[in-house]
Amino acid sequence: MKTNIVFRLFVLFIIFIIAFILEIMPWPIEMQGFRPAWINLLLVYWTLALPQKINVGSAFVTGIVWDLILGSVLGVHALVLSITIYFVAKYHLILRNMSLWFQSILIMGYVAIIRIMIFCVEFLLHNAEFNSQELLGAVISGLLWPWIFLLMRQIRQGLWLSE
Repeated sequence: MKTNIVFRLFVLFIIFIIAFILEIMPWPIEMQGFRPAWINLLLVYWTLALPQKINVGSAFVTGIVWDLILGSVLGVHALVLSITIYFVAKYHLILRNMSLWFQSILIMGYVAIIRIMIFCVEFLLHNAEFNSQELLGAVISGLLWPWIFLLMRQIRQGLWLSE
């Protein structure tokens, strides 16, 4: 029996709310850079799984919400997420067919690129300083990818979401 479309959208909304909570959850100062990129991981998964429904527009809206939550310059995360999700959506058929561990390595590079792009934009705007631990956060995000992928796939199959 298929579930109601409103319920499915509600579950997706709750998943992103949880990701935003994990994203802003306080960490010790010396461990800030080790924080996984929860929003990026979810956007990549849902873009790979449902590229017609979750795509550049969804990434832009998510980036705007992320900017509002963080209190950063409006549009920084929206711009970076839109650019990077464009490439995920464009090559989703190729990325889907890669092994989970190779996807994990690509996620490490993907998150590192996102964090470097955000730094570049913030550096141009107000001379931000780069924290090299941010790259270790990208590695942690890549290590978490297989479990996030499997959990989200289980949720997607349970909700009968498909293309």
